Amino acid sequence: MILISKLFGDRIIFSLASGLLAALFSYYINSKALKNFGEEAIVYWAPISEEAFKTGFALALGGGIILSHITFGVVEAFYDMWENRGKMAYWAGFASFASHSAFGAITQYFIYHLGNRLLGVSIAIVVHIVWNYTVMSLKKQC
Repeated sequence: MILISKLFGDRIIFSLASGLLAALFSYYINSKALKNFGEEAIVYWAPISEEAFKTGFALALGGGIILSHITFGVVEAFYDMWENRGKMAYWAGFASFASHSAFGAITQYFIYHLGNRLLGVSIAIVVHIVWNYTVMSLKKQC
């Protein structure tokens, strides 16, 4: 019998698990933060917790950082499509997938080139904060 983990390698399984765990933990914490602190939680707190979870779980489980981020982005994309209506639902889903994939690439790039995990995650957090600030500002204008 061929096991899936042997077919695809444990690294892929652990990468997917990392992204799913990050999505689960982030959803719980971000929901609480949103209720207590409002939209500022989305702009400032969510990027910190999400980037820490996505990369942290990948490193702890031996998964790939980029695939962990992509998995998280897919989960958030489905959530955004579920919560929104009409064309906006698909744009929100696409933006979630694309942005979290980019955050993963940024994290991996800087970890590889700078040799510093904390700095790599920190740069991704700053980019994520800028992204969320921009999205929230545009949303208020609509």
